[in-house]
Amino acid sequence: MNKIFKYSMMLIFSAVALVLGSCTEEFEYTGATIDGEQVYFSNTLSSNINLSPNANEVKIPINRIQRSGELKVDLEVSTSENCAVSVPNSVNFADGDSVAYLTITYDPSTMEMGRYDEVKLSITNADYTTPYGNSSYTFNIGLSEWETLGTGLYHDVTFANFYGLEAMTYNVTIEKNINKDGMYRIVSPYGPNTSFYTTYVETGTMGWANKTNTSIVINATDPDYVYVSGDYYPGTDDGMASSGYGVMHLFSIVDYEIAKGSSLESLKASNPELFGTLKDGIISLPQMSVYVNFDDSMEPRGYVDTQGWAIALPGNAFTDYSSSFTYTGKFTDVAGNNYADGNITLGADVANAKYIVAMDGDDVQAIIDGIVDGSVEATGITESGSVRVPITESGKYTMIIVTFDEEGNMQGSSATTFEVSLDSSASNWQPIYTGTFTHNVEPAFITYSDGSYVGNPIIGQITEQYSTTMYQDQNNPSKYKIEPWIADGQSLTFEMDAQGKITFKDVNTGFSHQQYGTLYVGDAAVLFDEPEAISSYYDEKSNTFVFGTVYYIYQNSAYGWLGGAYETFTVGQAQGVRPFKGHKMLSPKMFKTYSKLNIKKSVRKTAVQKPTLKRAKFVKK
Repeated sequence: MNKIFKYSMMLIFSAVALVLGSCTEEFEYTGATIDGEQVYFSNTLSSNINLSPNANEVKIPINRIQRSGELKVDLEVSTSENCAVSVPNSVNFADGDSVAYLTITYDPSTMEMGRYDEVKLSITNADYTTPYGNSSYTFNIGLSEWETLGTGLYHDVTFANFYGLEAMTYNVTIEKNINKDGMYRIVSPYGPNTSFYTTYVETGTMGWANKTNTSIVINATDPDYVYVSGDYYPGTDDGMASSGYGVMHLFSIVDYEIAKGSSLESLKASNPELFGTLKDGIISLPQMSVYVNFDDSMEPRGYVDTQGWAIALPGNAFTDYSSSFTYTGKFTDVAGNNYADGNITLGADVANAKYIVAMDGDDVQAIIDGIVDGSVEATGITESGSVRVPITESGKYTMIIVTFDEEGNMQGSSATTFEVSLDSSASNWQPIYTGTFTHNVEPAFITYSDGSYVGNPIIGQITEQYSTTMYQDQNNPSKYKIEPWIADGQSLTFEMDAQGKITFKDVNTGFSHQQYGTLYVGDAAVLFDEPEAISSYYDEKSNTFVFGTVYYIYQNSAYGWLGGAYETFTVGQAQGVRPFKGHKMLSPKMFKTYSKLNIKKSVRKTAVQKPTLKRAKFVKK
């Protein structure tokens, strides 16, 4: 079709050329001209003018196309009542100038901080105007507590994580608060003249809602506990209001919890994961920074995953000193020696790194400190690649990596837990069912103290429901696995007795936290040491396997609880094996107090359900 179109256009142009070439008469065309001074206001003028408390005037440019001669242009000035600024009613062009400046004066000592007056300027003489420019200009003007710091870098993950778009890094204007050190404002980071707007709004992927509160305020008064302050609208409209979405509204989780009765200091102590940092000119924000809804209320629908959200203040640049380890399997040489194979990936700015494999229960932070001060010997590397480390026994291990810059300063670390089995009796997995696995199934069996739903802490990063397969180990018939689970290459391995009671523990999700290591799942009754309770079971009536799943990390011989929910595998097609007689749990147990686990009770940790952006041109891979 494209070729046909091109060929058709070629024929049309050829025909036109033939007709024009055969004409014997000659024609001249003179374009129409516009007389007059052609005075106008530029369409790039801001609708908001922030006045500095350290000045007493601001200049507004007015343009003209006709440059010759001096010219006085009278203006009609209308302002809001008790306007705090003085606006002249005329402006003078010098001979040869295409721009004149209207000087607005004010006395900052008599003005109220944050109050804005509306001013409208209109060119009174219609003979001076032009159809190609604005003959009037309306703006809000006032004394602002913000002053421009400069141009910084903005790394957006909000739309990448929520809609499955590509993460972007681009320039934004950053302001600082003149009254309070450590307060910053990112000026309309999704609005006109940004790379985001050009990529997604101008192309029609997103609509634009024309909201006014589109800037993001960052409270970095304590650089170790940085958080978003207040609420804002990115300004976008995804066009799916009929599906419960539409115009996105984001607001601070920290501020929300303070409004519910928590104090800032108590949140720092009990929920440090809600805070980011300001270090070396880089603001890094955590996974749980903002709640979201699609109305004007302050009631959350859930949180948006903002892991990786960052701002580089003017004069600074992003650096990548990250590290990660992926365990690829066990290797045995001809002499019978066993090794753990894997791949280490280093960030682009890492000059060199050191790694070591620790045993289960070792103090990870002490080892990191020892690598840095030289008291712990570790293997050095300068680039990403495969590694092989000797293993003498089955069990859990932790790959610890410390990264350094060119000056030898430590810049980051990671700890990834993996499990190695040296058992020679391999499992013989055979498929028995295909079906549907669903995460986050209500009713909640794990709740906060107020009875609210906890849920899967990574639900915003995974597919909530998908088709998969259940296998049974023919060498150990009480052992099963579901694969794929959560992600390709991951398995949920569990045991089930003849009564249908299911148990599982320390199953690797494939997700890992830079500081805390691997994210695991386990059966609630096992983890909470409730031997009489049944939280995972097979329900024969519905042909469904129910998993009372707890998500947690394990570090320094202690468990850290992150969330929990019922999750189910519903059989869709049997492969010739009759299921066990089911044992249905009669009374779901509400786990609210535990002896071993670090419970976070005060903050709602349910990620909002993500929509499929119908007009999006990019999808999450």
